[in-house]
Amino acid sequence: MYTVRRPVENVYLVREPDRRRTRELLALLLSPLPPMAVLFAAIWTNLETFRLGYQIERLQKQKETLTERQRQLEMERARVSALARVEGVARGRLGLVTPGAEQVVFVKDGALGSAAPVAPAARPALPETQGPPAPVRTEEGF
Repeated sequence: MYTVRRPVENVYLVREPDRRRTRELLALLLSPLPPMAVLFAAIWTNLETFRLGYQIERLQKQKETLTERQRQLEMERARVSALARVEGVARGRLGLVTPGAEQVVFVKDGALGSAAPVAPAARPALPETQGPPAPVRTEEGF
């Protein structure tokens, strides 16, 4: 009956997309995303906890260092501003002396014009009675 053999031409055949299979493949590919998101969130919170712990430890050490430095500076300020030391520096390094009675002018109630200044005695002026010496720069800043 069919003795003639003809070649099959599949050129004109078009494969129709299988929507059910595409949906299954998409579901298979997207199904690991929610558990992975939860896993990444858990890992991130754990790493953030460690990072914050290290930061807290570093800030506590910095606070201790700054507290110690503040204590040292307060002690240094107390030592430098001690009246006996200031007087020793003024007399020894700067050459200042206690003012004489003729160098002191008393002012009452801010009335400078009413108090008569005491005239200095008629004697040769010594270097310490001519006024304060020029400031001398030292390592302490005086």
